[in-house]
Amino acid sequence: MKRNGTLIGLGSGLFWGLDTVLLGIATSSTLFLTTLAETAPLITTFLHDGASFAFLMVIILVLGKHKQFLSTLRSKAGLVIIGAALLGGPIGMTGYILSIRNLGPSISASISAIYPAFGLVLGYIILKEKLKPRAIVGIILSIAAIVFMGLSTIGDIPNMMAGLFFALMCVIGWGSEAVIIGAALKDDVPAEIALAIRQMVSFLTYGLIIIPIIGYDKISLIGLTNPSLWLILFTGIIGSISYLFYYKAIALIGPGKAMGLNITYPAWAFLFSYILMGDFDFKTLVFVIIIFIGAIMSMDDPTELIPFLKTSQAEAQENS
Repeated sequence: MKRNGTLIGLGSGLFWGLDTVLLGIATSSTLFLTTLAETAPLITTFLHDGASFAFLMVIILVLGKHKQFLSTLRSKAGLVIIGAALLGGPIGMTGYILSIRNLGPSISASISAIYPAFGLVLGYIILKEKLKPRAIVGIILSIAAIVFMGLSTIGDIPNMMAGLFFALMCVIGWGSEAVIIGAALKDDVPAEIALAIRQMVSFLTYGLIIIPIIGYDKISLIGLTNPSLWLILFTGIIGSISYLFYYKAIALIGPGKAMGLNITYPAWAFLFSYILMGDFDFKTLVFVIIIFIGAIMSMDDPTELIPFLKTSQAEAQENS
């Protein structure tokens, strides 16, 4: 079970890395960089989470879990998930977007990646989750590599204090979400239902509060035939897969370990950037290797990554 949780946790990072690269490609068009430059992150998140919610509802209907979705929504666990959704979606994601506006994407991504550290402390307080010293060192190592990878590109930042405030808002939102979801999943709420509620709350919050402020007319500028629109919607499905893996990993191995594996996403993003766009930087590659080393250290048993090795060891013990 733990081995499955480890592989699923790594999968969440892999798909989020792909999600990040695809969103970068989708929003690199002239329209997003000029006319929609100020509102592009908010519009993108609205469309992304909307597509994700629609995809998850299809899964729930196919699995025949629509009644369980409605009952969970009205339950105590559902209220907990809604609270986590508000922290991770509108609060965490909005803080992330606004920090990007003030600090730039590299620094914002680097600072936001320390959310597992906050989650670890909160998880220890709320869930009494304990981690081995090696796992704590591994997570700190991964976070440090991510931070330095972003700060290596730092320049003059006029709105540093505002940017740091919003980045901190993101860290608290995302770190709290993982721990609170961990508590809800202990009530045997399926990952797809928990995630559908999460994405529904995020989508409705953006759709009913945030987007009306900036104007729905901005979205109409994109047009149904724009390839960027369809890429964003497709990326919403990729993001759904990442989150499904993430929530499942939280249920299997706890939020602390799941976060430690999920933050490998910058490393996966580096790999996908090279595959899809040919981007390569040796210094970044070094940081990527350190991130993976830290992730491996955060596992209870690193051999969980190699199922056949684990099987061979078990057979050797039986034969001895």
